[in-house]
Amino acid sequence: MTTIPVMAPYGRHIFICTGSFCDPEGKAQQLYTRLARKLGELGHYDNPERVKRGVTPCLGVCSGGPIVVVYPDGVWYHHVDETVLDRIIEEHLHNDQPVEEYIFHRLGEKMIEAW
Repeated sequence: MTTIPVMAPYGRHIFICTGSFCDPEGKAQQLYTRLARKLGELGHYDNPERVKRGVTPCLGVCSGGPIVVVYPDGVWYHHVDETVLDRIIEEHLHNDQPVEEYIFHRLGEKMIEAW
């Protein structure tokens, strides 16, 4: 008999694109590695509000990276460096205030501003 997996509760999921078009300098993997420590309590497995983290080889944007997306919020960030990532963690993940100047897309909204 197959054992069915069980998902621990979580509040959000943050993805970082590591694709070579989006992130030609390879900075995204470093951000991902540092993210575990930076999340602190938000990254703890037993925290029902935890933030899961993941990398993906392609988010389909292919420029302006590193690209970071936060779900279920559907908020997409461009040109994320360590300083911007710290702001995303503090302002968006801790205080529910997305970092507006780095948002280029929100799920369900049409964004027309240029970077």
